Amino acid sequence: MIELLTEEKIKSCDYLRIRCEFYDLWNKLFLNKNQLDNILKTRFVRSWFAGKLILLLRKSGGYWFFRRLTPQLQKRISPSVPRFEGIPLTSEVTYQLLRSNQLWMSRSWEYPWAILNSDVSSNERILDIGSGWSLFPLYLAQRNNHVDSIDVSEKQMRVISPALAAILKLNVNYSVGTAASLSAEDNTYDYVFCISVLEHLEEEVENGMPVNRHTNRLDRKAIREFLRVIKPGGKVVLTLDYASEDISQRSFHFDYVKDLIDEFRANLLQPFDKFDEIRFTKEKENEMKKLWSEFFPYDPGRPPCGVLGIILTKPS
Repeated sequence: MIELLTEEKIKSCDYLRIRCEFYDLWNKLFLNKNQLDNILKTRFVRSWFAGKLILLLRKSGGYWFFRRLTPQLQKRISPSVPRFEGIPLTSEVTYQLLRSNQLWMSRSWEYPWAILNSDVSSNERILDIGSGWSLFPLYLAQRNNHVDSIDVSEKQMRVISPALAAILKLNVNYSVGTAASLSAEDNTYDYVFCISVLEHLEEEVENGMPVNRHTNRLDRKAIREFLRVIKPGGKVVLTLDYASEDISQRSFHFDYVKDLIDEFRANLLQPFDKFDEIRFTKEKENEMKKLWSEFFPYDPGRPPCGVLGIILTKPS
């Protein structure tokens, strides 16, 4: 199955219903933002404090250190402030986390599209790739699914995401991992979800702009890994940032996607040969510009990229 984001779908009742379910989760987090703030401060400060102690031990030696613990801490630690991604750890960080968790821009299409077209229900084994601190694995977990979630960011997987799950009283197994080299055994999961991650695997910055040359074809290696770990008859649900090359050099482009589809044609959930329907034409660019300006006021300067959804399966 392959489908391109459309204005009609994103404004449909089914998509609106699922977006409202996601916003219910977000509202619960927002109403508990003070609790989240306290959890993050406690966990980050504990990690930061331990690091400072180890550093002092290495520099000073054990016996001398313990004799003069208090003055050393006052002198060397007090002027410092714990930080997350370079930002001083204050309630502003909590605010930014919650703001980024809203269904901004393409997520309003991707999340409902993935849920509706995967037919995921309950009591499934699910792997979510590159989730970060997003709401997506939490939404899947509230449907009584076994959810494993991986991301390359240790801070997000060890601290932030578990804090969100704790507040919502949901069970998600967060761990650090990479899409192109999964630790799971063959035939482990009923579903693998990978929402707008593949375009970032080989992302670089050139002249201040993100680009992806797909030099090592890590996206294809990752997809093969996804197919390896799903059970026969299971589904791999992908979404990709998609545009013409003059709009975005990080997004997937038509020729590359066509080649990608040809490589995994045997695994498509449904046969596909209507490539003209997924060309990112000038008409599609104008539709995206209109959609972003009307529907998502947060970032009006964003390039008018589309989103492509693909579902693969492993034959039984």
